[in-house]
Amino acid sequence: MNETVTGLELTCREVIDFVMAYLDGELPARERAIFDAHLAICRDCRTYLASYRAALALHQQSHGGASPPAHLPEIPEDLVQAILAARQA
Repeated sequence: MNETVTGLELTCREVIDFVMAYLDGELPARERAIFDAHLAICRDCRTYLASYRAALALHQQSHGGASPPAHLPEIPEDLVQAILAARQA
């Protein structure tokens, strides 16, 4: 995918950037539909989303149901690139 969120498609990087807003239900309807469309065709992003949800659930279990901090640290760009490179292999 190579169009931006303002176009018809998201890139995998944009999915990562918007995952928290998606899970919190904060994306406007159009952007959520675009996000959902990307998930429908991208197994890697579905896997990422599932693991992200699992990590949030583990955090809540280990912290007595407390929500994670509002702002999580950025994912290092080299990690994102390694994931994308592995996906292409």
